[in-house]
Amino acid sequence: MRLRTAWSLLLLGLSPLTWACKREPPPAYVRLQGTAPPLGQVPASRALLVVFWASWCPPCVEETPPLLALAQTPPEDLQVIVFSHDESARAVESFFQGPAPAPLHLRLDSDKRAGSDFGVDRLPVSFLLVDGRLAARFSGPRDWDAREMRRLLEKLIRETPRPAAGAPD
Repeated sequence: MRLRTAWSLLLLGLSPLTWACKREPPPAYVRLQGTAPPLGQVPASRALLVVFWASWCPPCVEETPPLLALAQTPPEDLQVIVFSHDESARAVESFFQGPAPAPLHLRLDSDKRAGSDFGVDRLPVSFLLVDGRLAARFSGPRDWDAREMRRLLEKLIRETPRPAAGAPD
């Protein structure tokens, strides 16, 4: 009985990790509409791929190489920004064996404030913002550098209408 109780307590203690980091097959994407939460200083670009990630999350680790490849040679008008849910810069630097690659524009979200603003409920999850507006949500790891994914991003950017001059957001 004690072993069963200890096992149950262990599982309850791990549940936040399993909740935050899922391996289930994700849908292709979900279209979104509305103004994106504020991000502070971001690279100048029409479109931003905002990725919520952590070095301790196996699916996040899996998607890191293709995400970095996308960030290094993004489609026109796209920049990548990664919010890390790691507790410290040291953990991220340990993962990358030095500073995070500059094209990821990585910033810590250890207080989960940005994640909360975006409604992040698991990792990894990514949002495509176009002209400051939410365009799509991608749950789960992606092969961001695959031709099909690049085409999808380009299509979503192209299909998102530009705001009219002088129109409110």
